[in-house]
Amino acid sequence: MPEIAQPVLPESTEIKDDILDQAEVYMAHGHGELAVHLLQEHLRDAPGESPVPWLLLLDLLHREGDTENYAAASAECRRHFNINLSGHPVSQDNEIGIGLEAYPHLLDELVEKWRSPDLDDFFKDLIYDHRGGTRMGFEPSAYRDLLLLRAIAHDVLPLAA
Repeated sequence: MPEIAQPVLPESTEIKDDILDQAEVYMAHGHGELAVHLLQEHLRDAPGESPVPWLLLLDLLHREGDTENYAAASAECRRHFNINLSGHPVSQDNEIGIGLEAYPHLLDELVEKWRSPDLDDFFKDLIYDHRGGTRMGFEPSAYRDLLLLRAIAHDVLPLAA
């Protein structure tokens, strides 16, 4: 019987839920070091797949006070994604900034493209760094807003999927 080839998956900010679920279980049971190891192993194999595990890894490393691994992970994350990690550590507990409101021109463009077939490409251009690290990057709070809006668009708009 011939083998059926696996489909080529498009570039996405979605991540296999099982990796994140496993990391969450480790954290809930007080094993942050296992969650860090799991995320590091996943990111070694698929560094450009999604920014979500990077953000979780950075949050965990910050909480553990592991500045050396935080610096290395933030530099590697920055190579793939359009996020500015230089100002302050990424942490869900103390995220500062006003989000996408700081970028009114992007909000206007987002409203314009919301129901268009160009929406997914628009999000990809904002989320991924396709310019070799030369972009300044979004502040973490604005970056999380972009990820949230893209997830909403994928859930409710058929053209954005």
